Amino acid sequence: MRYLVVLGALAGAAVLFSACGSDGGGGFAGTGGSGVGGSDSGVGGSATGGGGGVVIKCTAGAVQCEGDIPQSCQINGTWVNGAPCPFTCVAGECSGSCKPGSTQCKYGKVQKCGTAGEWEGLTDCEFGCESGACKTGCTAGEFNCYGNDIQKCDPGPPSKWTSTGTTCAPTSGQKCDKATGTCKPVEVVGTSTPTGEYYQFGIFQTNTTAFKGGYDVTSWGDYVYVNRNSQYLDVYKITLVDSDGDGVLEPNQHPNNPDATGPIEQRNIELVKSYAKAAPDSAPLGSASVSSLHAQSNDKIFSLGPAHDGTISEYVFATAATTVVVQPTGASAYMSFLGWGFADSTWYAGNEGARRVYSWHAPTKAWVAEFGYPDMAGSHMDGMEVVVSPKTKEQYVYVSDMTSDFIGQYRRGDNGGWVQEKLYKYDDATKSMVEGFGFGTLSHFWATGGSYLYELGGGDIQKDLDPCPSGKQACGPNYPECPAGQYCKTGCCAKGVR
Repeated sequence: MRYLVVLGALAGAAVLFSACGSDGGGGFAGTGGSGVGGSDSGVGGSATGGGGGVVIKCTAGAVQCEGDIPQSCQINGTWVNGAPCPFTCVAGECSGSCKPGSTQCKYGKVQKCGTAGEWEGLTDCEFGCESGACKTGCTAGEFNCYGNDIQKCDPGPPSKWTSTGTTCAPTSGQKCDKATGTCKPVEVVGTSTPTGEYYQFGIFQTNTTAFKGGYDVTSWGDYVYVNRNSQYLDVYKITLVDSDGDGVLEPNQHPNNPDATGPIEQRNIELVKSYAKAAPDSAPLGSASVSSLHAQSNDKIFSLGPAHDGTISEYVFATAATTVVVQPTGASAYMSFLGWGFADSTWYAGNEGARRVYSWHAPTKAWVAEFGYPDMAGSHMDGMEVVVSPKTKEQYVYVSDMTSDFIGQYRRGDNGGWVQEKLYKYDDATKSMVEGFGFGTLSHFWATGGSYLYELGGGDIQKDLDPCPSGKQACGPNYPECPAGQYCKTGCCAKGVR
């Protein structure tokens, strides 16, 4: 005779059972074994049959990916499919911004979508990019800009670029125009009419806080670096405090911010360490207020200068070693601002008087004029930073004048030219000048004005700086890695492992 085994399955427990009896019965559930009465199978199989038992395949509430399909575990212990993801599935949720393996053209180069569904680095194309692939040649009559050098097409075969013998002079405001094969004046892009707002948050003044004063500024993670009077590189730690007592840290909360209205939460500043320009630290500091700093980690820092010839030096804190990473071979414009483009792996710099932005062309070891921007009623240019939006992955160059309250947002267009995306304004409670300008801590900009260090962000400008809800860390280029047990999902750290 066959004995009936009654199985009690508790929700949240995955238990394997099998029927038993004298006539052979079923195999072991979850192994795919079979018997006279039917078959018992693991995930994806059947848990019914004459001799089969009940199979709990998963824990209620669990999630997983089956290819590009997210699955969730129901209370009865079975997986249920969700709608297929348009790009990719990670940790049971749709993620990414592109289909893995696909390609696109960006800045005249090929960009490939990685396995995580995010656009990765760029691949240079000698003859340009078309339909997501490098073109294989050029045609007679075409021109090319190789840094500041103008080239023309020799169709071959094989095709190749040859020199025209003309080199444009960026120090004179010239830029190569590949459409005509000539040198043209750098274009002034955009208007001085604001199209968005942002706000001022933390304000630290000398004598009343730990801030010792300074000019050039940069930031990474929770740390802010300041050039103090060309003699010291001061390292500060910024801590956000839940001063309104609601249990949530709200860096963008401001009385005038419609997206996060409320009192400004307290910021604390702590001087962590000072590195001297003199030995043994030998920090490569340029002249205060006309130089620039840039951080990509808290292990080292980059400095424009110390000479004003377009040189960039890398300084490693642990060893006090300095290495020159950018050294022009010819005449260079007088550079005072510095930024790194994580999207195109390119250095950018700025010239004060001309309100002009340059990019570094490594093969010819020369700075190339990119664009100028209009007078923002601020005496002269005194701030520049490059930030990749964690949400859209678009790379923006942000510029500011010394005594105005505007920040201009620019991006490179698909045709290689530049576009003013937005112009943001705010009300400066300190009435302080901008002498240094950097991005980092709390996903905000930081500015220095001698006796002031202050924090800028929120409002309209924040939409391309930090799209994450309160309590979630932004991630991607310009940002530190996500904490352990989290991964970067569309610009925000999310629980799970990729």
